[in-house]
This record gives sequence, structure tokens and C-alpha cells, in this order.
Amino acid sequence: MSVHTGPLGLASMPRAYPHTPASQARYFDSELRMLPGLTIPLRSMFIESVADSILISPVGTPEEVAVIGNELTTLVAPSLLHHRHLIGAIDALAPRELWGPRGLVEKRPEFAGAKILGQDPWTHEDTLPFVVVEGAPARNEVVFFHPPSRTIYTADLVFSIQRPQGLLAPVALRALGVYKRFGVARMWSRWIEDLPAFRRSIDKILDWDFDRIAMAHGDLVNEGGKKKLILALQERNLL
Repeated sequence: MSVHTGPLGLASMPRAYPHTPASQARYFDSELRMLPGLTIPLRSMFIESVADSILISPVGTPEEVAVIGNELTTLVAPSLLHHRHLIGAIDALAPRELWGPRGLVEKRPEFAGAKILGQDPWTHEDTLPFVVVEGAPARNEVVFFHPPSRTIYTADLVFSIQRPQGLLAPVALRALGVYKRFGVARMWSRWIEDLPAFRRSIDKILDWDFDRIAMAHGDLVNEGGKKKLILALQERNLL
């Protein structure tokens, strides 16, 4: 088990979570047309256990609906930008709970009644703990951890778009600093309003014993994910 050294040089042991064999992670892939000439990959994460099932950032594909069916327990928007397919998922999957970050209901009143990540009691802590990335209120990103597969899921903290599509893709993704590479987008330096709060959140994420990274936009990182994340954050002077 790895030991993470925090910003003050104090070592902390990762929290141990129950590794329930019945808890499985599955992903559904689609595409998101950002602009004419720019299309990026889009991925959801589905966690199914004996106790419940959780879908993060639905992509709205027929495969996603067919696999999950109509017994979905929890539907999650992991940031203030990842809600495009929520209405369709609510209609098709009939979740018992809808969750999102602070500010989601204010931004999209049609989701009134959604529970707030980091504010309301999250009853799925043993299955899928999370960290709210503080300090960037325009995003309010929430990163999740699936202990059995040692995987974190992030909406926009990192990108790994190795096969970009569209005439504008090279220009747009180079401007973000993530063209055909794993990395943190340059825009995070502008989105972050409270760097110490952001770094405290990242420190909590790095305390998890993860090796894989599943991001909404790009190829899965199947090994060495923690080291890659640290280096990507350091590249932007965010860690």
C-alpha cells in the first residue's frame, strides 16, 4: 500500500475500504460535439454491487440504457458541466436518487430535489467514496474512487484524448495543452480561485490507493495513474 506525503511533508496512510467482490465497474463510451470541427470522447462510469448501482455522468447511448435497465439506484452529475444527458437518463433509467455538485440546481432548476455531493449524507461511501474538488466553484468537480479496481473517475480534472476528431481538434487541444497526451488542461489555472483549497482536495485524492484513472474525455489509464496525475498537476504548478 502506498504512502502519500502531504503538502507539509506529513505522511498519511490511505484509508482502507472494504473490497467487495460483487462491486464491479463498467464504462460506456460515446462522443461529444463541442464545436463544428471538434468532437471529443465521452465516458460514463457504472458501479454495480449487491446493495446498489450508481451511474456517473451518463452518455445516453442505447447500450448504456440496455445494460442498466430500470433498476438504477443513483444517478450522478460529477460537475457543473456534466449534465447534458441527465434528463434522458432520468426518463430511461428511473433512478431513485439524483446527485450533483453545489450549484447544479441553481444552474438547472429542472433538477430541483437533487441531493448535493459534499452536503447531503452520501450512503454509498463504502462502495464509491468521493472528493469534492474545492477552490474552483465554476466547475465544482467531484472525483470518485472505486476501491476494488483501484480506479478514480474524473470528469474534467485530466484529459487523455489520443485520437482527436475534427479540423479544429489540433488547435483547440494544443491550446489546452492536452493534444494527444495525458494532462491537466491549462484552463484549470484560470478556473481555480482558491489554490490552497484546491491543493487540499487533491491531497485527499492522492491519499487513495489508486492506480487506474477513468476520465470522461480520453483513454483509460490502466497503470501508474497516481504518478501520472501528480506529474500532470506539477506541470501546471497546481501541486
